[in-house]
Amino acid sequence: MRRLTRNFVAICSTLALTAGLAACGGGGSDEAGGAGDTIVAETAFNLKTIDPHRQFEFTGSTIDNAIYQTALEFEDGDLTKPTDGLCSYEMSEDDKEMTLTLKDEDAKFSNGDPVTADDIVFSFERLQGIKGNPSFFLDGVKVKKVDDKTVTLTSAEPNPALPYILPNSSIGIVNSKVVKENEGTTDENDGAEQFLNENSQGSGPYKVEKYDADSQVVLTANEHYNGPEPKYKRVVLRNVSAETQLTDIQSGQAQVAFDLNADQAKQIDESMGKISSLPSTRSLYIFNNTNEKIGGPAADPDFRKAVMAAIDYDKLTDLAGKGSQRMASLVPNEFVGAVPKDQAPERDLAKAKKLLKKAGYDGEKVPFHYSSDQAVNGVDLAQLAETLQAQLKEADINLDLKPAPSSTQLDGFRSAKQPMGIGTWGADFPDPTNYNVFIPGGDVADRVNWKDDPKLKKLADEAAEAKGDARDAAYAKLFKATTDTAVWIPLVQPVSTIAVGSGITKFVSNADVSFDFAKAE
Repeated sequence: MRRLTRNFVAICSTLALTAGLAACGGGGSDEAGGAGDTIVAETAFNLKTIDPHRQFEFTGSTIDNAIYQTALEFEDGDLTKPTDGLCSYEMSEDDKEMTLTLKDEDAKFSNGDPVTADDIVFSFERLQGIKGNPSFFLDGVKVKKVDDKTVTLTSAEPNPALPYILPNSSIGIVNSKVVKENEGTTDENDGAEQFLNENSQGSGPYKVEKYDADSQVVLTANEHYNGPEPKYKRVVLRNVSAETQLTDIQSGQAQVAFDLNADQAKQIDESMGKISSLPSTRSLYIFNNTNEKIGGPAADPDFRKAVMAAIDYDKLTDLAGKGSQRMASLVPNEFVGAVPKDQAPERDLAKAKKLLKKAGYDGEKVPFHYSSDQAVNGVDLAQLAETLQAQLKEADINLDLKPAPSSTQLDGFRSAKQPMGIGTWGADFPDPTNYNVFIPGGDVADRVNWKDDPKLKKLADEAAEAKGDARDAAYAKLFKATTDTAVWIPLVQPVSTIAVGSGITKFVSNADVSFDFAKAE
C-alpha cells in the first residue's frame, strides 16, 4: 500500500536543508556500503512476494513502487487528488463508471515492449481472478477494453473511491504477453508468481536482478524506462534489524534505513545523515464495547466520554515522537474526510470527573486489552497502555491491564468479548470509505457489538451520496459524529521515520512513495 500525505513532500538537497528535509546517504567502495551507482537500503523484511497482484506487505510494496507503473498516481504524495499515471481518467456523473485513456504512449516494459490497453485489462483482471490478498481492490468492478487506448471500469454501485485505489502498487501494470507465456492467467490457475519474483515485468524505473525473500532484493535500472534515468543504477534492499540499520547508517554501510524508532533516530547527527519524518496511515485508538454485559462501565456513553476527557493527548504525541499528530477521528489527517485537528478531543479532568459521576462509575477496575509485543511506527503499545493507565488514574478511572501476544489479542478483539483496549488501523487505500467498517454494522464495529445508530446511518448515507469536493465535508461530519460517541477514542497518528545517509544530496520522500530510489542523487 502506498503511504500518505496532503501536500507533504520531503525533497532534500544541499540547497534545501532549510526546509527541514535531508541531504543524505552513502559512500563506500563495495556493494555492502554502496558503490557510486549503487544505493543500499535496509529494512526488517515484511515480504512474501513481489508479484504485484499478490503482494500486500510493506517491503513488497516498496519494491513494486520502483518496478511497476500504475494507471493513476498521487502527485507529490498528495493523497487527496489522484492524478494521471499511465492513463488519464474520467468518472461518470453517478460514479459507477471510470474511463481510462492510455496517455503515456512512450511507456515501455523492461524488455522494450510498449504498454498497451490489453496490458491494463489483463493486469486488472489478473488481480481480480487470482484472488490474492489485494484482489478486493477491484471487487465488483467489470473491466472492458473499448479500443486500443480506452478501458472502462464499471461498478454496480457508485464507486467514488476507485481513483484513490488505482495508484496502489498492488495494481501495477504487467507485460501481459510475457506473463501469459510464463503460466500467467486471470484465474486461480495462475502460475506466474515465481517467474515475476525473479523476472519482473514492469515499466517503472527498475527491474529485479535478484530476489531472496529472506535476505536481500537487488534491482537494476530499466533501460527502457521513459522517465528520467535514475542516478543510482542499482538498488540493494537488505533484510536487517533496526539496530543494525542504525549502525549501518552511522558507518556509511547503508544509505537508507526504514525502521528506526524515535530514540534511534535521535542518534543520527548531521555528519551521518538526516531524518525524514512522514505522517503514517496508521491510527491508534481506544475501543469500548457497547454491550453492557461485556463492556461494563465502557458501555456507558458518559463513562466513555469521561475517558476521552481524561487523556493527555500532548503527552501521547511526545511518546509517538516528532511529527506525530493529534487526531479528531480515526481518519488520518491527510485523507479526504479527515476531521480537522483543531476539533480533536482535549484533556479536561474536571469534565471527566463530572461525567463519571453521571455514569455512576465508582472506581471499579475495567479490563484493558492490548498487544504486548507490538510497536506501531515506533510506538510501543505496552508503553502506551501503561501511560494511559497512569493518565486515567488521575481521573479516578482504574484500568486493569491485560497484555497478550499480538495474535492472541487480535483473536480476542475479533471475538467481540473484550470490554476495552487499544486498537490499530492502517488504511488499505486513502479514501474515507476505508473507515466505514467502524460505523455501526461494519466489520470492526461488530467487534464492539455496535449494531445500530440511526444518526450515524443517516450521516453515512449522506456521505455516500456526496459528489466531488462535497465528499470531504460529508465524511468529516460523519466521522466527527462517530468520535463524539467515544466508542472509538482516537489517540495519535504516529510517524514513519526514514533515515538517509550523508552521501545523498537529493531525494524525494513522501507518504505516497516512502523513498523514491529513482529520484535519489
